Amino acid sequence: MNRIIVAAFIAACCMVKAMAHDKNISGAWRGTLKITPQVELKIVFNFKVGEDGKPSVTLDSPDQGAYGIAGEVNFISSDSVNVAVRRIGLAFAGRKHDGKLIGKCSQGAMSTNLELSPGTVELKRPQTPKPPYPYITKEVKFNNLSDNVTLAGTLTLPKSFTEATPVVVMVTGSGLQNRDEEIFGHKPFAVIADYLARNGIASLRYDDRGYGDSSGNGKIATTKDFAKDAKAALEYMRAEEKFNNIGVLGHSEGSTIAFMLGAKNDSELFVNPSFIIAIGAQAVRGDTVLIDQNATILRQGDTPTDLVTDYVKVLHKMYELKIMKGNSVASDSIEAICSDWGNTPVHASLKANLKKIASDSNPWLNFYIGFSPAESIAKTDCPIFVLYGEKDIQVRPELNIPQMQRIAPEATVKLYLGLNHLFQHAQTGAVQEYGTIEETIAPEVLQDIVNFISFTLH
Repeated sequence: MNRIIVAAFIAACCMVKAMAHDKNISGAWRGTLKITPQVELKIVFNFKVGEDGKPSVTLDSPDQGAYGIAGEVNFISSDSVNVAVRRIGLAFAGRKHDGKLIGKCSQGAMSTNLELSPGTVELKRPQTPKPPYPYITKEVKFNNLSDNVTLAGTLTLPKSFTEATPVVVMVTGSGLQNRDEEIFGHKPFAVIADYLARNGIASLRYDDRGYGDSSGNGKIATTKDFAKDAKAALEYMRAEEKFNNIGVLGHSEGSTIAFMLGAKNDSELFVNPSFIIAIGAQAVRGDTVLIDQNATILRQGDTPTDLVTDYVKVLHKMYELKIMKGNSVASDSIEAICSDWGNTPVHASLKANLKKIASDSNPWLNFYIGFSPAESIAKTDCPIFVLYGEKDIQVRPELNIPQMQRIAPEATVKLYLGLNHLFQHAQTGAVQEYGTIEETIAPEVLQDIVNFISFTLH
């Protein structure tokens, strides 16, 4: 659901003349930052000289899906470098020894040793499909006429498909994403589409509005707007591609959208899907999900219990004010609802973050925090398969499974031990860990999805 923002690096940089003559400094240098005992991040510094003779540096963090972050060259010679990447606030200064750049990387109070070697980082993603494919792929476009949006996607078809072939329309989670739901070098929807096609099931995946090849402005769209796009996808598959058995597979917020399309009480969005597969599905109101995420992440970072309690209490009050009385009232109330906090730098930082959230006028956030999918889930009566990862910290199963089972007693609900929010086998479930794992999605999840569809429609 949420992307990580890379922390800034002051990376080794160079004097123009030295860089121009030292081929061992110019180029890509890779290394690994140890963030915590469990989490490491691969990074790459790219040094080059422009046509004007000036040196430059960019930073890549492949594990976080961040590339080409511009930095500033402070110094470079034949055996040492020093650069700044102010956008993310980190620093590295190092000296060459035995063909490597060895030095210190710092960010704020954090400082750690860092060793860089020549070369780039190639992420290992063994499940990503590679041609030639034993199935048909077709580039398509379809329209959400109500919002004047054109969506672009990929239709994946088994070679022996007919109108009766099951079809899965895939809906991404929160944040603008491409049709593959690409994150940290992983392409979960491409992997799912490949597995489905190899097992006789067709699929449609598409770029979110305003992203990739789809039109519109996704930055001001709400969950309901994205649901209209998903409805247009199902209608396209029925009217234009002539398929009869069409279900929805939603991940995270996409699961909420799937239930919005399946709820018979919603005349605007109901499109009567043949089945729903909800991966990492929230069953509680949006603000509850976000509050729980914050608490879990703070605890994972060894934040003192009393500080977590303080922050969660105020975050809850702030969201209630934001929902009931609007952004201005919520923002103006932060000082009052934090009045019993301590006067520490950490409290000050958390308070500043609260004010930023309170004043955020983003339509998606303001819709999301006040929307509960419970009624949509309860009013959906097609076959439902809900999947949860035991180590998911973004939509925690402990919070959502009891509610899901209560409001959808006929649904098949399964908890997968050791899996995170992306349904990878994980150690901690932390978001920072996603990109460090080679597996894109656990094979048992793929097989269970196929089994559910086959059982449902046969």
